[in-house]
Amino acid sequence: MEKKKMKRSAFLKRYLRIIISGIVLLGIFLVAIFAPFIATHDPGKTDMYNMNQMPDKEHIMGTDIYGRDIFSRIVYGSRSSLLISITVNVLAIIIGTVLGLLVGYYKWADRIIMRLLEGINALPTILLAIVLVTVMGQGIDKLIICLTVVNLPGIARLVRSQVLSIKEKEHIECARSSGASNLRIMIKYVLPLCLSPLIIRFTSGLGFTILTQASLSFLGVGLDPRIPNWGGVINEGRSMIMVQPHQCAYAGIAIIITVLAFSIMGDGIRDILDPKLK
Repeated sequence: MEKKKMKRSAFLKRYLRIIISGIVLLGIFLVAIFAPFIATHDPGKTDMYNMNQMPDKEHIMGTDIYGRDIFSRIVYGSRSSLLISITVNVLAIIIGTVLGLLVGYYKWADRIIMRLLEGINALPTILLAIVLVTVMGQGIDKLIICLTVVNLPGIARLVRSQVLSIKEKEHIECARSSGASNLRIMIKYVLPLCLSPLIIRFTSGLGFTILTQASLSFLGVGLDPRIPNWGGVINEGRSMIMVQPHQCAYAGIAIIITVLAFSIMGDGIRDILDPKLK
């Protein structure tokens, strides 16, 4: 019995954060998937006769300055937030991994590509995102491209540091001496050893991207205001924050819960995959 209790406590200590955050994220994903069935109103329908309504039975989170149902906009906003965040991080991981392998393995690539990435990384993240979005314009596809560019330097540097520490190891030298090509060495021997930090970076990056896109929408340079998104809901409700703070509060709570869940998930995965923490 004592051994079972010890095993159970050890299991909970190791996986409790992942389980709790996973349940929360599962709920958020289900809300995004079944948004048409959960939302009580059309999120884009304006009603000038019901502007700035307090929460009631018909509008459980009230209405905004255009008479749109806030609950429905938050429900549909989960779709755009998750779609953009997942797409951005998948693209950034793929492109950043390729660049990181090149700059870590070839000195000529390090001198050229890494200098360009360091120039991008020199600007503050939110400032660079604002500049790129302002230049390219609004739209989900353009926002995805902008946020992907913003995330590239960090991922490329992560992979580069891994490659630099791996490529001088004995098994890499053995593969090289046996006639394996550089491409084969990078894909078969180097890349698998980079997967653990990339998984951790992907999970934690999801929350950061949601926070960044919400910040851009709050500043009015993110998504088109007609597209339901959490940052846009806060931006539209800030003019009423002193008299009706709920217009901003609900969307803010949605952002906090989602970002916190992704962060806790990333920390839990890091504790499991990072050999230094075992």
